[in-house]
Amino acid sequence: MPAAPDRMPAPPETSREIAAWNEAMVDRYDIERYYEDAHPLVRWVERHRLEALRRLAAAQPGERLLEVGCGAGHVLARFEGVTRFAIDLSSAMLARTKRRLAGQARLAQAFADGLPFASGSFDVVLCTEVLEHTADPAAVIAELMRVARPGARVIVSVPNEKNIDRAKRFIRRMPVLSRMLSTLAAEGNEWHLHDFDLTLLRRTVAGTAHIAELVAVPGRLLPVRYVARLSAAPRGGSD
Repeated sequence: MPAAPDRMPAPPETSREIAAWNEAMVDRYDIERYYEDAHPLVRWVERHRLEALRRLAAAQPGERLLEVGCGAGHVLARFEGVTRFAIDLSSAMLARTKRRLAGQARLAQAFADGLPFASGSFDVVLCTEVLEHTADPAAVIAELMRVARPGARVIVSVPNEKNIDRAKRFIRRMPVLSRMLSTLAAEGNEWHLHDFDLTLLRRTVAGTAHIAELVAVPGRLLPVRYVARLSAAPRGGSD
């Protein structure tokens, strides 16, 4: 999506202020445009990410699936035949998800680090492109693992910020490519509170979860996204 013309103030610290700041970002960046009008190259990468999500989640008919940070429901819509639950901090996003899924999901407004569900409630837990937006990603991971039943598939995905910005700098140095990809956002992202890479992902899950399977998207040569399946960390150990 294109860069915003100016920057928002630094995110506030209280829960109420963070919620308001997040809602302002939702208004500022149109997720529908990202999915519907992004350049074919961006959509190609996103298609690979979604394929990895579906494969690692391995959702079976009748299972209970929770998406933490559902946005407008684009990912959740791809998981049919399961009992779908979702939370998001944004009331506007939840309204879009409700419309997209025609009410076929149980939705709640909540922070990702304070999920309103009992421990061991879900067979599949998804949290994709969300950790970078949260104040305490490690606390979010702890909540994902808490609400997952033993043996559940917990799937997270994060952007690889350095490679994304590196690719954008390369593209903008090539006149032909630059014209083709003129809708790319500027380097950096004001909505991201953390610049994720694989090292930060490992550090975030350490002590709470173990990366059981990792997919580099679109591939290992230039990963711009990581999709990971988590399992409970071994007792007394970490990833």
